[in-house]
Amino acid sequence: MREFESVRIIETLRSGVSSRRLSEIFSYGREALLETVQRDLENAVAAKGTRAVVLRGDYGEGKTHFLNTVFNLAHKLNFAVSFVILSKETPFNRLDRVYPKVTCETYLPGQLEPGLETLLRDIHPDSQTAGELLDFARTELHTKIACVLENYFQAPESYHVHLLYRDLMGDWLPLPQLKSLHRFNFGRPVKIKNFSPRLHAWDYFRLLAHLIKARGFAGWVILFDEFELVGTLGIAARGEAYYNLSRFLFPGGTGDLEATYVIFSTFSGFWSVRLLAERRPDIEEIPSRFLLKGEPQKAELARRALNSLLRDTTTLEALPSAEVRRMLAAVRDLHARAYGWQPEVDLDEILQATKHNRLRTRIRYALEYLDLKYIYREKPELRTGTLEEMSLDEVAASES
Repeated sequence: MREFESVRIIETLRSGVSSRRLSEIFSYGREALLETVQRDLENAVAAKGTRAVVLRGDYGEGKTHFLNTVFNLAHKLNFAVSFVILSKETPFNRLDRVYPKVTCETYLPGQLEPGLETLLRDIHPDSQTAGELLDFARTELHTKIACVLENYFQAPESYHVHLLYRDLMGDWLPLPQLKSLHRFNFGRPVKIKNFSPRLHAWDYFRLLAHLIKARGFAGWVILFDEFELVGTLGIAARGEAYYNLSRFLFPGGTGDLEATYVIFSTFSGFWSVRLLAERRPDIEEIPSRFLLKGEPQKAELARRALNSLLRDTTTLEALPSAEVRRMLAAVRDLHARAYGWQPEVDLDEILQATKHNRLRTRIRYALEYLDLKYIYREKPELRTGTLEEMSLDEVAASES
């Protein structure tokens, strides 16, 4: 490895931000879990349906790093991959706000830039692919989507193509404007059922899964990081988020996503704060609220999703000391190549000094130790501390 590449990797480690490049280099101790993921991917393709899992782990123990490792594995297996970090701007109770983020963070194997343009740009209007997509949209999805596709394939003006492409990306085109485009392109009016992004965004997910498969990819992998931020929503919004979760966990009743594998990554403390809290736990409160609103189907699906969160999660265990030592040895060797020196470092001493710390802290400790020793050429004295963890109750006052 050349020196500048080692410097880049060391600086990425120093930032504490995971990346797909780091996941290629540091993938120690997760081999068995990766083998399970690979089997799940193969099963999703064979069954032509959806497989979703919830990955739980403590802060700083490598959840995002593992998702990036799955990203790399999926690309090697010819899957399109979407990596979305949930947030206040991308709340899981609103799939109409999640979908645009998904499309903007969808990467195809061999492509550096995300988005759907490569999936759509070379489909000829008279091709078998175009005909099959239109048939699927007309028979399985909301009438608006079929109209968008039909006009996208036939629109003579690049500006119109851009508007229709933006709709497929989740920048929803108003129905009056779509109807006007259709009349311009085909010389006749079109009937489209009322469309609500909040109610019908799931059909766009289904279209994208079908499109990915139709373009010759093995399937679609969706990685949702920081699912614990659902816990910061008010109780009504959390109910909708659990209902949306059920669509991925139990797709049969709401329309399946073809050959799709989904991972939800979440902090372990989410369970004690929300699902099993002493006061008004979600496992009891959410289904009751849906029943009071006269929505028994949502009550049942939310209950199933909550029970699945309690029973069917995959735990990302802390790495054993031997694997951490391998990782620290790799960090030491990278630091040596990056700065052209031969560090004499007792890795067991670092392990002992950080034995009660998270993996992320142990790596930062090692880097700080190496930096100081490189500068001053003597053994540094370091101590570690613990930062306060994020609270999931920041909107508790808004609950009713």
